[in-house]
Amino acid sequence: MSEMQTSLKRRTLMAFGLPEYAVYLASIPVVLYLPFVYSRDFGLDLTDVGLILMVGRISDVITDPLIGYISDRTKGRFGKRKPWIAVGTLILMISAYMLFNPEAGVTNTYLLVWAILLWLGWTMVNIPYYAWGAEISDDYDERTRITGWRQFFGFLGNVSVLFIPVASGQLFGYGSLPSEGLTIIGGMALVGLPILVGFTLMLVPEPNRYGTAHTPIFKHLKSMRKNGSFWLLFVAFMLLSLGTGWGSATFMLFATFVVGAEAQTQAILLGYYGANVIALPFWVKLSERIGKKETWMAGGILFVIVTPFFLLLGDGDLWWFFLILAFYGIAGGNFSAISMSMKADVIEIAARRSGENVSGAYIAVWSLGSKLVIAIALGTALPLLGYLGFDPNGENTAEQLRTLSYVYVLPPWLFYATAVVILWRYPISRMRLDRIRVALDKREARLGAKT
Repeated sequence: MSEMQTSLKRRTLMAFGLPEYAVYLASIPVVLYLPFVYSRDFGLDLTDVGLILMVGRISDVITDPLIGYISDRTKGRFGKRKPWIAVGTLILMISAYMLFNPEAGVTNTYLLVWAILLWLGWTMVNIPYYAWGAEISDDYDERTRITGWRQFFGFLGNVSVLFIPVASGQLFGYGSLPSEGLTIIGGMALVGLPILVGFTLMLVPEPNRYGTAHTPIFKHLKSMRKNGSFWLLFVAFMLLSLGTGWGSATFMLFATFVVGAEAQTQAILLGYYGANVIALPFWVKLSERIGKKETWMAGGILFVIVTPFFLLLGDGDLWWFFLILAFYGIAGGNFSAISMSMKADVIEIAARRSGENVSGAYIAVWSLGSKLVIAIALGTALPLLGYLGFDPNGENTAEQLRTLSYVYVLPPWLFYATAVVILWRYPISRMRLDRIRVALDKREARLGAKT
């Protein structure tokens, strides 16, 4: 029988969410800034940058399952997850600093090496960290509060990525341009990662809720392949991630060349990320009232409604751009927090059915899928623009700028709409989870009686 617990204290929830702030500092600029800065300011070919960043993420085909497999089986006085998070933090902080502080004459090789190392560190932090989060509570709604607090700090990281360079630009004359903001964030990641992760490792206990895994990984993968609830959630999440990743990969180009907002992009994006932060508590409360799936779908439908409005924008439409992004941010406020809470429900069922810990394995597959869809976005959207004739270093006609708008808007809209349709079939509600728990409790009682 699963071990039920009292509600976690708010300070524990906050302490657990802290690393997400620093991890966002180290990861968000890769999609948001790097393609623009490395191509526009350092002269690398836009197609090469997209393909290199895609290759950097594809390297996780090996590392993600490996870290998930090992962390499920790690034993020691410091727990399963904490040792991997500590080592990954060191790799992540160094690689983020190097990647975000390139010197003149930077090469494709430099970008590739540090991109691979950054995602290796990210893997070693996030897979054990998210597996830890899936195990920390049995309560249906408290799982959403856990992921909500974690996502809150992630959103604050997003805001900091934009606000601090903008504030620095206003106060000190350095930070307003994307390349300057990238340097500032690299320094912040170097300092923030060890401090915030260290607090969490020291202050938050690591439960051993599902024991240690012993079954060979291929048997886990076979069971996972038959888990229909997980795959519905997984595919819907990946499609939504593909949409947001595609938009992030082309955002700076759209903002600069279509709206004419290169110097204001960081300030404008604050509307999006600020809306994320403001809307998140609303989505968490709504999920407690109407359910996780219904709340997630409401955000997805809002994405579908808002996205086409970007096609109406032209040069100088800064305030309309800010307003549309703010509504976009409201829609995105529930994306990760609700999905991660739903994933924890699925992991509990899978762990109790198998009788051992499978959190790391499930998180690894989820993480690998997330990275691959972002890699696909970077490796497809940017080369597609080049194929269609758009050149960030040359003169572009009105037709080419219109093409940029269509590439920025239409694929994400299709991904969002498909994700909503797929998630409609997801079956795990609060009542369904309770019924499954009762059945599993009875099964475990029968097995216990036989022994």
